Amino acid sequence: MKKRKFNAMDLSLLCHQMEQFIKSGVSPLEGIPEISEEISNNRLKKTMELISKKVVEGASLYQAFSEAGRFPDYMLQMIRIGELTGKLDTVMEILSNYYENESDLIKEKKNAITYPIVLLLLIIGIIGLMIFKVIPVFIEILQGLGGQMPQEVQLILLFSIYLNEYIIWVPAILVLIVIIIKLFGITKIGKYLLDGYKIKNPFTGKLNRKIISYRLGMGLALATESGMNLIDSFNLAKILIENRYVAKRLDEVSEKINDSEPLSDAIKSTNIFSELFSSMIKTAEQYGTVSDTMKKLTRIYGKEAEVSIKKFRKTLEPTLVAILSAVLGIVLLSILLPIIGIMSSIG
Repeated sequence: MKKRKFNAMDLSLLCHQMEQFIKSGVSPLEGIPEISEEISNNRLKKTMELISKKVVEGASLYQAFSEAGRFPDYMLQMIRIGELTGKLDTVMEILSNYYENESDLIKEKKNAITYPIVLLLLIIGIIGLMIFKVIPVFIEILQGLGGQMPQEVQLILLFSIYLNEYIIWVPAILVLIVIIIKLFGITKIGKYLLDGYKIKNPFTGKLNRKIISYRLGMGLALATESGMNLIDSFNLAKILIENRYVAKRLDEVSEKINDSEPLSDAIKSTNIFSELFSSMIKTAEQYGTVSDTMKKLTRIYGKEAEVSIKKFRKTLEPTLVAILSAVLGIVLLSILLPIIGIMSSIG
């Protein structure tokens, strides 16, 4: 059974604690048991005790955290890079800030989506009440008085009869569709296509590309700062990318730079990264300032991703509210106008 991972705020606090003991010169053998004693989350406490035991047995931090099976791949790969480059304290600081921002993002998404969902449920309830309760009553009154139903009302009545008869199949069909999508999503081709959609869709694609640029730039900055050449740094940094579609394109980049093509040109050919990203890498290649350039890129894309997330939240809520309000207005008008026609025929 797949182990449940920890939430973003737990990870942020854990990385902050690890950053502090590494910067103070305390070894993981001494620091991790101390962290375990201070943790209040029982599940995280037991996991850190297991990691402490693995480290005592001679495992690296990357191996110990991987075997625990409760941490995201991005965190594991960053720890691996930190150990390989000797920048573990810097990595922990980056991870702490990253998961703190991710925690804030999750809260903003929940706040942005909760209100429209409540509104949608309310609208569905109102529409259902009108179709199944209100309209039949007016139709009975009209027929009792000898009035003639307008064509619109006849259509709504026919729709309500069919809907009432087959309503039980709607949840079953929806569940079946969800199951099919889930099963397709766990296949290799399904994961690949879904990851491709994540960076290409017009709604969140640009934001996801910025986050990928941020991660790749961070990996390149850490690796080149430790003295690695650009090609080795890229091959190490690309493991931070969890998106399968992008990972495949980055493998193609590796093949091109192994064939002596400049990294900037190979990156540009993917059509994933922005012109700014490839241009700054080209400048770094020419002047040998890869580490500093990557740090600047990381700051730029980190800030842009944060701004995009806030814009997304501010745009999502009013957009959904406007769409749902328009749908409600159309449905109410389609019901009220025929009712007015009924009253006129009675007159």
